[in-house]
Amino acid sequence: MNKTIGDLVAEIHQLHLQLREVQEQMERGPKQVKARQQAIQQKLADLEAQKQKHKALRIAVDQKSLQLKSNEAKIGDLRVKLNQAASNREFDIIRAQIDADTMANSVLEDEILDALEKVDAAQISVRQLEEAVAAAKVEETRLAAETEGVIPGLEKRITELQQALATAELDLPPDFMLSYRRMAQAYGAGALAEVEGNICSSCYVALPTQLAVQIRAGQVLFCKTCGRLLYACREAT
Repeated sequence: MNKTIGDLVAEIHQLHLQLREVQEQMERGPKQVKARQQAIQQKLADLEAQKQKHKALRIAVDQKSLQLKSNEAKIGDLRVKLNQAASNREFDIIRAQIDADTMANSVLEDEILDALEKVDAAQISVRQLEEAVAAAKVEETRLAAETEGVIPGLEKRITELQQALATAELDLPPDFMLSYRRMAQAYGAGALAEVEGNICSSCYVALPTQLAVQIRAGQVLFCKTCGRLLYACREAT
């Protein structure tokens, strides 16, 4: 039994769809690898920012510690002067200064303890980010190797489908080929649409009755709504 043009177009559309799926698989792997690489770069940027934060906090602690030592040395000098005070007034003045500096040092010690806690927290964040970067690099390497491994098979499948498509297209009537070529070049697999019942599967608009009858009879016609080439669902023919 000779195939109708609708049968030929249905077969060609299936080949187009299979080809598109394999091509998308070809593109999907490298895109995923690129996305992982970009994620790693972002993690590295976050890691560097956290390292800079840790460094700044560490410097702040060192500066406060130096200030504390300086203040303690100052208090030591004041205690010497206190023992050498020549009058009660001088003694009271020095004693008040020692008390004030001691209170200031107490506040500074609290600030240093608080800053050290922040340094420790920042260091923990640095280690966590380093671990995250390392894990992301391992996953990116795995995915890249996996992607590279499947590419030869996908390339072979694409060649097979392209050859099968070219062979199937040879059976199309010459007067139909021009319209088909134009649509296929513009839309690929989307150039063709199956009609299920009397509904275009591309735009989901109901076809005029006469158009639906012609398509079920095996003709391939343009959808008046979306412009796709319509063919009958095989189960409906």
